[in-house]
Amino acid sequence: MPLPRASDVARRLLVGASLLLLMLLASACANVPQTTVLPKTEAAREIQWLYEIIFWLAVIVFIGVQGALLYIMWRFRYREGHALPEQVHGNKTLEIAWTIIPAVILIIIFIPSVQKMFDFDAAAQEGDYEISVYGKQWWWEVQYAAPDTVSEIITANEIYVPVGKKIKIDLYTNNVIHSFWVPQLSGKMDLIPGHVNSIGFTPETTGVFYGECAEFCGDSHALMRFKVIVVDEASFQQWASSMTAPPGSQAASLSGGDVAQAPAAFGVCIGCHRVAGTNANAAPVGLAQDAGTEDSPGAAKIAGPNLTNFACRTTIGAGAMPNDAEHLREWLYDPGEVKPGNYMATVIQEGTRDRRTRDETDDPARTELDVLVEYLSLLYPEGGCVPLTGENTEN
Repeated sequence: MPLPRASDVARRLLVGASLLLLMLLASACANVPQTTVLPKTEAAREIQWLYEIIFWLAVIVFIGVQGALLYIMWRFRYREGHALPEQVHGNKTLEIAWTIIPAVILIIIFIPSVQKMFDFDAAAQEGDYEISVYGKQWWWEVQYAAPDTVSEIITANEIYVPVGKKIKIDLYTNNVIHSFWVPQLSGKMDLIPGHVNSIGFTPETTGVFYGECAEFCGDSHALMRFKVIVVDEASFQQWASSMTAPPGSQAASLSGGDVAQAPAAFGVCIGCHRVAGTNANAAPVGLAQDAGTEDSPGAAKIAGPNLTNFACRTTIGAGAMPNDAEHLREWLYDPGEVKPGNYMATVIQEGTRDRRTRDETDDPARTELDVLVEYLSLLYPEGGCVPLTGENTEN
């Protein structure tokens, strides 16, 4: 089989390079809120700096290796009438060179990597705000630990923090290994059963920063998402105040005029979910309860997200779907179909809430599912939800 001509090879390389350039230009215009190459904190910029070092070293190695390969293929190509080149076995100079060069490259990578590891550890020792995040299956419970002004706040899947403040996040799990990752704010950090890991960062701009579990953890690993929402100080204080107060007066329309009373249809939810300022305040939180076993899950596994100000959340089921009435109905009708393996599906199965309410004064066509959708849609503060501004809010 004849070898391709040099002009054909050059033409193919040019076409390939052009396509690669077009792909890079297109990716630069893409909306990629989970990118690692657009850092928004000093911690993320340090990770990006390490990435750039490794990237350019890899480029140099790639060009060197491929260049040598192309030269050898061209220099020693088959040509009729030419004898085979001298056959040799082993070359001490080459062997020493290709041992020393990779060692030097690894040292260049190793030294700054270790320095940054110590820097990240120091940043995770304390913060203006300290937050405990518990990896559940498959969602995130968020408890604010310090300062005392926010220490009673419990929420889920959306972590509000004030811009310009140093944030420390302690990570817990009592089920399996998870991994907490917000690419634009910091690096990955694993959640290990029986061990507490911590990360620290200082957000520099307001916005919504997307995170996810980066360690495969079971059936709905891909639907274990979360967001870090960075707001200005005034908005954060407004949000913090609303998270320990009863819902706004609009929620009283379903509970006899008393916002502290959840409607009767919500009774099936009280064992697993809390709503601040209401009678739904007994569900377990954190890791205080036994996680149980796979066949017999304990309270810490079954307990669901705190639903305070649920209507202000952007998604349902830790990013499984958008938070609107249509998707909320779909979720409550059959949560097991939307998010396989979740523990809520052991209580609410397909259509079990789609039955007539126990209130005889209700329209006969009105179901408990209707009441739950309406009530959850009314769980927001008296003054409304905190507006989201800044990075990625167009999503």
